Amino acid sequence: MGQVRSVDRNTPIDEAMAILMEDGAVVFRNLVDDAVIDQVRSELDPFLERAYNGEGDFWGYKTKRVSSLVAKSKTYGEELATNPTILSAMDNLLLPHCERYHLHVTQAVAIGPGEGQQIIHRDDGLMPFRHPGPQSLCNTMWALTDFTEENGATNVILGSHDWDDDTQPDENSEITHAVMPKGSCMIYLGSVFHGGGRNLTQDEYRVGMITGYSLGWLRQEENQYLAVPPAVAKHLREDVQHLIGYHLHDFFLGWVEGHDPHVVLEDRYSDVMPAASEGGEYVEESKLLKTAVLGEASRH
Repeated sequence: MGQVRSVDRNTPIDEAMAILMEDGAVVFRNLVDDAVIDQVRSELDPFLERAYNGEGDFWGYKTKRVSSLVAKSKTYGEELATNPTILSAMDNLLLPHCERYHLHVTQAVAIGPGEGQQIIHRDDGLMPFRHPGPQSLCNTMWALTDFTEENGATNVILGSHDWDDDTQPDENSEITHAVMPKGSCMIYLGSVFHGGGRNLTQDEYRVGMITGYSLGWLRQEENQYLAVPPAVAKHLREDVQHLIGYHLHDFFLGWVEGHDPHVVLEDRYSDVMPAASEGGEYVEESKLLKTAVLGEASRH
């Protein structure tokens, strides 16, 4: 069993992309400093400590997961999800097929001691696209701890992004591991087969953070508008707001009341949509909406 090829943080993006398109995955070693990772951990660890173990072969039995990461860690949104190197890779991969891309999924994953190997899968299996073909999404795995073969480093079947839909992993498939130090990040295509590794240690959690990006016209796996509602999103940096999806795609995809959805985060929202203002207008419009919904329901 080998390891996913890696490059250092200063490697030209074209070189890293060449590996990504050939293998389906590439690791950027030490992409951010430990201080950034430590700050993210300080913001997310309280949620991980309260999280329950999974229940199932896919989710694991000794694995904890926490989602809605942008709402729970400001540092994650401003330092990891919007990391310039990662976004440069997404520009190369996704922008040929859309005007802008958005966050597809965010999740911290802590694989506990004694956990078995996750089911090998493709992340774009949710989408009705044939393989091989253009990439509709691309994920990253940030190492919040060292990733080793012993503690559950992600398993990847290199080259499997070029397989057709009739070709599936079997016992003869060659597994490689995303071995990387804390602060590193693996970029892997949505079409490459992969899964969490088994944790053979006695007392060591392997903690990683999945951040996915997808075409701006594609339904997001994680509903970012509920995960990061306007009351939270309005306090985020503007580029993070846009990445979540509070922005029009192309000319008119995703509007609200005929406006760019970013307007719901702005002070002038009450001028654009009276239902957002306090007082009589809000109450009156809410009554109208309720009557319309209940009235429609009562006729069925």
